[in-house]
Amino acid sequence: MSHRRRRPSSPPPVPAHPLEDDDLLHEIMLRLPPQPPYLMRASIVSKRWRRLATDPKFLRRFRLHHRRPPLIGFFSHEVGPFYFRSTLDPPYRIPPLRFSLRPDGSEGWTCLDCRHGRILFDDWLRGQIIVWDPITDDRRIVPHPLQFRDSGIVQIHSGAVLCAARDQGHVHGACHSSPFKVVALSSYQQDDEAVNDEAIAFASVYSSETGIWSDVVSAKIPPRGIDYAGPSTLVGNTLHWLLTMNSSVLEFDLEARRLVVTKRPPGAPHGANARIIQAEDGGVAFAALSGPRNQPCLQMWDREIDSHGVATWVLRKTVELHKILGLESRIEKDRSSILHYLEDIHAMFLRVHPYVYMVQLEPMQSKELFKTSHNCMYHPFTSFWTEGVCSGLKQKQLITR
Repeated sequence: MSHRRRRPSSPPPVPAHPLEDDDLLHEIMLRLPPQPPYLMRASIVSKRWRRLATDPKFLRRFRLHHRRPPLIGFFSHEVGPFYFRSTLDPPYRIPPLRFSLRPDGSEGWTCLDCRHGRILFDDWLRGQIIVWDPITDDRRIVPHPLQFRDSGIVQIHSGAVLCAARDQGHVHGACHSSPFKVVALSSYQQDDEAVNDEAIAFASVYSSETGIWSDVVSAKIPPRGIDYAGPSTLVGNTLHWLLTMNSSVLEFDLEARRLVVTKRPPGAPHGANARIIQAEDGGVAFAALSGPRNQPCLQMWDREIDSHGVATWVLRKTVELHKILGLESRIEKDRSSILHYLEDIHAMFLRVHPYVYMVQLEPMQSKELFKTSHNCMYHPFTSFWTEGVCSGLKQKQLITR
């Protein structure tokens, strides 16, 4: 009787390592923090990881996943004509010279706004505005609105720059190739007893797509209301400026092209230590530093609209400032101030001498950013900055010692 010899069984196939699956690795990379160093670190692991990290479709998904661009630094007039200070952790801080603006005459420019990856300047000596993209170093020079010049207005008192992308699902933070809009705001005081020292505000909108300014719209504002408290706040499709000398708010509806004056919350503090912010439900809110001298508080109001269209302000929250910042001792009110509110990340920036803090308003968490001894304007800059990944720069170009 013959016996067949069994062939030796082949060993079972070795399962592939999870990180060998491109789709799975993309899902892991997608969940990295949005700050530039994390994706850059992943890209230098291997050629394959770099190919996956630089894929344009993945980068679009990465922005959609995170929604809000990260803070990467501040622009200020602290050192030199215009200075960049990185807020990334060492050794990945971006060198100041990487975002350096030094054209002739820039020392006389007034920085009006910083939003959606662009910075807006007024060069009033030459009667023009400059829109600068720090990451690409692209600069657009636009003459002042002709109607402003015809009216004898030589300076833009305030303004705003914003992305005008219309594609579905667009996430701000990488808008370098997107169209943009500029809102120019100016005003003048009529020193005439017949009109009770009336002031008039003017606004016009520039479109980078058409290359022209819109017709000027105007609104009466309270006397001595020409001074504006800091930059604008964008809530929905409306820009808001606080008027420093009274309890009013100047609002510009970008769709309706309408300029109106509304009121702050009754009894809310005046001056620069207040900001229009975005409410949790996406509506308009108001924040201010208030309280006694040795116990300042951050107060926040929501604006509610009833069925008849009547607006009322409701005080939603009052928190002692030293508790927000995690400080053991109390703070003197005259040593604290609001520097900026940034709607992109729903964060407020406070100076509590001698430090600058970022406060995420939901869920009211703070972070100490840097120490400063200067009293100057700070413009926070956010971006999904992927230069260290996409442009082939070596890692050492991102590192400062």
